[in-house]
Amino acid sequence: MSFSQEVGQFFDLTETQSAQLEAGLITLEQDFQQAGKDEVNTPEFARAFYQQFEQRIAAFGFNENNVEALLEHLYGTERYRQLVTYIVPSYYNAGGDRMVFEEIYQEMLSDEQI
Repeated sequence: MSFSQEVGQFFDLTETQSAQLEAGLITLEQDFQQAGKDEVNTPEFARAFYQQFEQRIAAFGFNENNVEALLEHLYGTERYRQLVTYIVPSYYNAGGDRMVFEEIYQEMLSDEQI
C-alpha cells in the first residue's frame, strides 16, 4: 500500500502532498539516524528535531490540534513506526508536556516489552 493510500487519504491529502510529506518524513528519519547516540539524547537536539518535524508537517495543515492523530496513524504503519519512536521521546526530551502523546508513548512502552 502506498503512503498516499495508507496515510494521505486518511488526512485528505492529495497524492502530491502525500509524496511531499513522505519525502519530508524520510529525510527527518535519516537525520535522526545519522546523529550520534549521545547527541540525540540532548535537549538541544530534541528541540531542533521536534521543531523540524513540526515545520515539515505544518505545510500540510497539521498543528497541535491534529499532530497526535497523525503520529498515532504513523505508528500504526510498519514503515513509520520507528520514526514515531524518535519523534515522541524527542518531544519529551525537549521539555514537552508529558500528557501530550501519552497514549502513543504507553503503546510504545508496551510494544518494547514484548
